[in-house]
Amino acid sequence: MTTKHFLSILSGTFIALCLTTSCHIDGTSYKADSEEGYKEAGKLILKAVDTNDSKVYYMKFEGSEQNGNNLDFVTIKVVTATNMAYSQKILLAGSQQALPMEEIAHTFEAPVYADVTGINIKDFDAKKIADQIQQAKNLIPEGSKFKAIYDYTISEAVPAGNEAFNNGEEIGKQTTSFNLSFTMKQADGSEGFGAVRCLVDDNGKVKFDMD
Repeated sequence: MTTKHFLSILSGTFIALCLTTSCHIDGTSYKADSEEGYKEAGKLILKAVDTNDSKVYYMKFEGSEQNGNNLDFVTIKVVTATNMAYSQKILLAGSQQALPMEEIAHTFEAPVYADVTGINIKDFDAKKIADQIQQAKNLIPEGSKFKAIYDYTISEAVPAGNEAFNNGEEIGKQTTSFNLSFTMKQADGSEGFGAVRCLVDDNGKVKFDMD
């Protein structure tokens, strides 16, 4: 085996490990419950999107490790002035690069640029997100401890090209939700995990989804 071939294999293995273990090559790492992380994410989203031609109608912040409480990437969806819909993943840890955009099939999502309100990414409010997460922490049962935010999603409902997928959808409505986990004592005294979906109403008040 040549040295060049060996280094190529080693490099590929390292990249694979980074993707599966949330490896932060340059040390960049943000907690999923921190205002700082969402503030930085907002800057990266704004950098990736041409606001003169596109509107963001969906963004989902996630970590690559369950209960890791890390902000590793955000997936956004945009509609262009020509009514084309695309999704794009932006890495928030390590290289902080925007991956190539992928076209979304109109069968599933066919937003019309003029009809989409869009998420305000020019004045992205990271503090509001941090405040919502703190509200959720305050709702955790007594004796339990916050563990992680799995994901945080802001989404505007858009029509699908296939009308069957529009049943029950309130087109144009924006919703915000996130999933939170916490440790809790079991009946036998051992420590277990609880998880709950959190819903944010139009006034910014958070409640647990108990349905």
